[in-house]
Amino acid sequence: MNRIDRATKQALRERERKERSEGRRKPLEIAIPEFERRLEQLTRIHCVKYARRDWHEAAQRTLVEPSVKPHEKEQAARRALSNYRPGIIDSLFKLEADKRRRLAERVLEAAREDAALYAEARRAADTHNLDIKLAPGMLALDAETIETALQAHVRVSALAPVLEAMQISSPSHGKLTLYLDYLELDAMPDETCVAGEDGKPVFAPMPATQRHEIHLLNACSATLRAVVEVMSVAPVDAVEVLGRCHLFNPALGELEPFPVLHLKAPHEALVRMDLRRLEPVSAVTALGGRIDWEISRGMAPIRTDDLTVAIPVG
Repeated sequence: MNRIDRATKQALRERERKERSEGRRKPLEIAIPEFERRLEQLTRIHCVKYARRDWHEAAQRTLVEPSVKPHEKEQAARRALSNYRPGIIDSLFKLEADKRRRLAERVLEAAREDAALYAEARRAADTHNLDIKLAPGMLALDAETIETALQAHVRVSALAPVLEAMQISSPSHGKLTLYLDYLELDAMPDETCVAGEDGKPVFAPMPATQRHEIHLLNACSATLRAVVEVMSVAPVDAVEVLGRCHLFNPALGELEPFPVLHLKAPHEALVRMDLRRLEPVSAVTALGGRIDWEISRGMAPIRTDDLTVAIPVG
């Protein structure tokens, strides 16, 4: 992430803080769940089942067409409109115009439903057929094919709220390296939200130590989720991760990106783990992750002189 993107996101967060007084007028049943949902998103995004895509099975499939007819519901609604004949009650109480209007509205509604169903079926068929075409290259660990498969299957939308950026590199045949840019400490919640005696939400500044802990949980949880997303698609033995975060550099007097987490995640180890039940820091530690963190100061740069992974600059 470049300096302009960072500055923009920081400005948006600062504006959100200044406008927070509006949010404090939200009722208790909205304010507290919003706070809890964001906290869970930051620290529990890794809680998914790890299941690897079966490329051997994909290679045996045959091509398919969408399983849904394009205009089935719309045609049924048009038939209902065309076949409508006002009865005695409709004529007596002048209901014909209203019923025809509702039947016409149903035609439009059915067309939208058909479009959504067909688009979903089209995506499923396209994914099915794409996997058939990709399977030989995936089994051969072809780098370009793996890149195409990752673009098609990695759920970027799930990672976007918990990571600044992710880049995937293939340094050699059958090897993948993930470069992650973590959210900054500034992006972590800076207030707690609890129920007051009067039933209204009460906001209080979050202690620095608690923010440091959430920051660590977020980095580890996001790392595990990124690993699962990639390893679920790419049939490699392991992926290597190097995570960076902007930390204050006293020599320059400003923030700059430093490596703060390194991890090698083997497929065999992930298979034995149920990430849905594991705390993220413990899981990263169990996989041999390297982190330098203290609750009083938060994350610090890790040693990289003994790592074989390429260290990005800037």
